[in-house]
Amino acid sequence: MRAVDQVYAALDHITTGCVILRANHSQNLRWANSALTTNGDTVTTSMTVIAMEPAEGGSRVAVSSGQVGGPDEAAALAAGCAEAVHRAPITDSAELIDGTEAEGFPDDPELIPASATDAMQADVAGFLAAGGRQFGYAELNTTTTYLGTSAGVALRHVQDGVRIEASARNAAGSTWWGANDLAIDAEAISEQAAQRLELQGRREDERPGRHRVILTPSAVADLLIYLAWSANGRDAVEGHNVFSRPGGATRIGEPLTPRRLDLYADPHDPTLGVSSHVVVDANSSMESVFDNGLPMHRANLISGGVLEALRASRPTAARFGLRPLYLADNLLCVDEDGTGSLDDLVGRTDDAILVNCLWYIREVDPQNLLLTGLTRDGVYRVREGRLVAALPNFRFNVAVTDVLARILDASAPTNCLPREWADWFTRTRMPALLVDGFNLSSVSEAL
Repeated sequence: MRAVDQVYAALDHITTGCVILRANHSQNLRWANSALTTNGDTVTTSMTVIAMEPAEGGSRVAVSSGQVGGPDEAAALAAGCAEAVHRAPITDSAELIDGTEAEGFPDDPELIPASATDAMQADVAGFLAAGGRQFGYAELNTTTTYLGTSAGVALRHVQDGVRIEASARNAAGSTWWGANDLAIDAEAISEQAAQRLELQGRREDERPGRHRVILTPSAVADLLIYLAWSANGRDAVEGHNVFSRPGGATRIGEPLTPRRLDLYADPHDPTLGVSSHVVVDANSSMESVFDNGLPMHRANLISGGVLEALRASRPTAARFGLRPLYLADNLLCVDEDGTGSLDDLVGRTDDAILVNCLWYIREVDPQNLLLTGLTRDGVYRVREGRLVAALPNFRFNVAVTDVLARILDASAPTNCLPREWADWFTRTRMPALLVDGFNLSSVSEAL
């Protein structure tokens, strides 16, 4: 069974539209109390068919998705979608991206290479050998995505993904670490975990309030992912988000931070590279199925501290006077004045609170991008460049744009795994940040 046969079988049953096929191979390992508990190896193939037809004022669009096991199932899915398009509502539309079928369009999904499996197993063995109460999860993914359209687009992209999380616990508390690649030093990580746990036995109290806080790259990633997902150009024009200005204007061109900070997505990044073409399953103001196959390049949301652009599909951009902007499936941040590692940033800080990671984050007010959530797995007192004691967990309430405005110092960026979004968005590179006036609003009993 060839993957492309399923794509073409579906395309034969729609006059106008797109077919997206994703073949995913996933392997995972889980451990607890420094002993391997489960492992998994799965292969799945799913298809999305998008049928379109012209209609007064735009187009009718229908979408059908499901698991497929061959050309007959793909054809049946597409036939049902083609029938449904006659009842679908009118939506914003555009012409499909013109494409030419590429020669040598590969037809077989790729699987996780044995070398990656061996590397993941070696990493996990390193954690298991460290002893103590170690817990963790490691996952490899290889997803082969096929995009075919009635306009001639025929694209194939293979995306490898890595997610490794490790935590250690004792009676006093816990610590956590994560990575989005296999180049890790399990022994060094376990050593740092032991040191952090030793600090858990040295407890200090701290009153809630606005504090000078060091956020690890993981914590920074969780906050800035929200910013990227909220950077909706249409919502800004209509006055619905933090990037709005009165009278239907936006904050594009306005400084968001005094730092020389860039926030962007780049499909061609050498270590976090992703697909360089748009692949969209459903319409929104930021993404359109009519844009499937559109090339993507580096896209700057913030450049030199200034809001440079907001996200918009081609139909939305044309309607609201914006420029089309898509973000590739990664997020990178660099502070041009940031230097050294997280440890270096701690070393040059006299007095602060180090927050290891964030958890259970929720949006309170989209118009201010106000978030609330909890600290987790390690909050530490920093004095004279050293971690000296553990503090309780806190609930926090912060506006992400306010965090950007209050940055005092930063490390160099490093590839990191978000804690909150580890199972959803893994490809991030962030600096650690020293932030003034971070609102730790109340003490939490959470461990």
